[in-house]
Amino acid sequence: MATAPDPQDMTALVADCASCAGLCCVAPGFDAGDDFAFDKRALAPCRHLGSDNLCRIHESLEDQGFPGCARFDCKGAGPYVMTHIFPRKRWRKDRQLLEDISEAYRRMRAICDMIEMFRVAELLPLNPTQEAARQNMLKTLLPAPAWTAATLAAAEQAGLLSDARAVLTSFRDAATRR
Repeated sequence: MATAPDPQDMTALVADCASCAGLCCVAPGFDAGDDFAFDKRALAPCRHLGSDNLCRIHESLEDQGFPGCARFDCKGAGPYVMTHIFPRKRWRKDRQLLEDISEAYRRMRAICDMIEMFRVAELLPLNPTQEAARQNMLKTLLPAPAWTAATLAAAEQAGLLSDARAVLTSFRDAATRR
């Protein structure tokens, strides 16, 4: 049996459908349009999601009217939630668990988006103070020990993402110097 990746290893934050539970195909809702061929309400499994929690039309998403799905990248939020927050949990027969997992997934997706921005910011010509702020925020975004549903909720309530956006905003001058 493989060991779970280190919850602080930022390189482990990558989409891995086999380590997830189809969260991107269940948690969000979408409207029919250019990106999706039909409407899907939030917390309802997509009709193309197999019992193995993998997309049955993944290889032909664009051809079948789902370019939004083809472009989507959870950035590792789904595998993180299912590995570290709800390991070995199954949502299909438990509505409350599905709601809890989906909420953790929504919060973790926001964290993963922010982590990606702080990774990209490493390429900027940051001064030492800015680089220290970048590294400190990355440590905050991936705390030790791993995130839990409760700590994700508390971080959201405390304004973690607003704090992270403020740090990113402080890099604006470095971005224009590039």
